[in-house]
Amino acid sequence: MSAIAAPNRPQTNPAPPSPRRHPSQSHARSASAAAAPQLVNVARKDHERSDLASSSHAPARSDSTRNAASASQSRYHSQEMHTSSSNGTHAAAASGSNVRRRTTIDATTGHWDLGKTIGAGSMGKVKLARNKETGEQVAVKIVPRQSTDEHRNAQDRERADHSKEVRTAREAAIVTLVDHPYICGMRDVVRTNYHWYMLFEYVNGGQMLDYIISHGRLKEKQARKFGRQIASALDYCHRNSIVHRDLKIENILISKTGDIKIIDFGLSNTFSPKGLLKTFCGSLYFAAPELLQAKAYTGPEVDVWSFGIVLYVLVCGKVPFDDQSMPQLHAKIKKGAVEYPPWLSAECKNLIARMLVTDPSQRASLAE
Repeated sequence: MSAIAAPNRPQTNPAPPSPRRHPSQSHARSASAAAAPQLVNVARKDHERSDLASSSHAPARSDSTRNAASASQSRYHSQEMHTSSSNGTHAAAASGSNVRRRTTIDATTGHWDLGKTIGAGSMGKVKLARNKETGEQVAVKIVPRQSTDEHRNAQDRERADHSKEVRTAREAAIVTLVDHPYICGMRDVVRTNYHWYMLFEYVNGGQMLDYIISHGRLKEKQARKFGRQIASALDYCHRNSIVHRDLKIENILISKTGDIKIIDFGLSNTFSPKGLLKTFCGSLYFAAPELLQAKAYTGPEVDVWSFGIVLYVLVCGKVPFDDQSMPQLHAKIKKGAVEYPPWLSAECKNLIARMLVTDPSQRASLAE
């Protein structure tokens, strides 16, 4: 990881005070109930990509082995930290069948017993683990270092493995440095010959995505609390030259205390106002128009757009841009025409509208 550029140790910025209230106290409005199926369908189709500028993507990653039951439980395919169901298709646990499955992890933080699988994604799987000495629980993100895709030739596998190695090392370097109450913290990281083991704090309050699907849109008062916490976490990252690049509703967990935790820094990177980033990555439904147009960007502005989409989902219970046709979906995002429901207050509508400006130079900053 020494080759991965990382910022100096960040200093935590306390979040703005807001009334503590558990999500279960929220009452969904009946008008948002119809939006839940749309959000479920979007969650099934969207997954993180490194080539967002192409409009020829298939709506979803094919998986002939997934049956109807597991498909109905699926969420965004890029989810790599936590999912509400452990019954989905899991990524390969090893680079070959002759590699023995590991049941314990020896780390600087102690000895950990691996337990049940609680999530899976494109990069690997997530298991619960318990510290043998203290009993502390963590979520362990397990990322294989070698590809098991037999449909790729050796050169493609090597290129994919290198890309994943760089991405995983960068994520480990960045998340090890961040320290913020609304960002899921890393406890330790272990690299072996075959896997990365990334030990994160265990957030057992559930996913924001599942809560919205089950209960519908939030009242503006509750959405304001979560919005302040997301803004605090993003501002902290940006002040420390970190851009997330994959902020979306299912990358937000809810703790038992009713606060949010942002997860999955797998696409994050450091940025500088003196340079531009040219990796057009993220999840399509939450991606800024400039990413789809393959335009270089500084960094924070793409997080602001994604934040605006998240806020829209919180108060409307659905995404603002959707279409069965991938080219049409691209066109809608690039055009940026958003329909706002009549129940939104003028203040809420104006806030989201300032964030969902297609011209990044005119888009609101977090400071605004």
